[in-house]
Amino acid sequence: MVKVDFGFRCEWNPSNRLLNLKSGGGALLDVGVYTISYASMILGGIYPSKIVSMPNIGETGVDENFSAILGYEGGKSAVLTGAVRTNTAQDAWILGTKGRIHIPAFWHAKCATLYLDGKDAEVFELPYESTGYNYEAAEAMRCLREGKLESDIMPLDESLSIMKIMDSMREQWGLKYPFE
Repeated sequence: MVKVDFGFRCEWNPSNRLLNLKSGGGALLDVGVYTISYASMILGGIYPSKIVSMPNIGETGVDENFSAILGYEGGKSAVLTGAVRTNTAQDAWILGTKGRIHIPAFWHAKCATLYLDGKDAEVFELPYESTGYNYEAAEAMRCLREGKLESDIMPLDESLSIMKIMDSMREQWGLKYPFE
């Protein structure tokens, strides 16, 4: 099982892109994509067999926060939360049959703690060398240099799968943007 949370509290300003329906605002498109992508990365890029989600639609019509459970074949699941009007822990947990891993501030992690059943916790320090999208840019450049049309790390099918998950969630909520 994977649990991923990403939320922050933006100031109240209905014309701010985060709260503006015409600008594609809301938690799902701003931070939810990262929680879904992280779960996809951990669970192998497979599409869930079941998606159950619930938003809090604010007065501007965007999802100010959401919760989702994604169910996969073989008993795998992801519990995801995102918010643009609520400060959250912004962490990830990977839970298995023999232990768990905690990744604080998963989107720019500097460490991870491994908890194996019956053993002392082990902390792994991780170098975080970015404040932006340099990893994505480096991978795109590598693919271009090698003449590849897609990345082995993030195949096009996985990107489409993530978008389909978000579309399914928005369909459950009845959330449409004016430009759709």
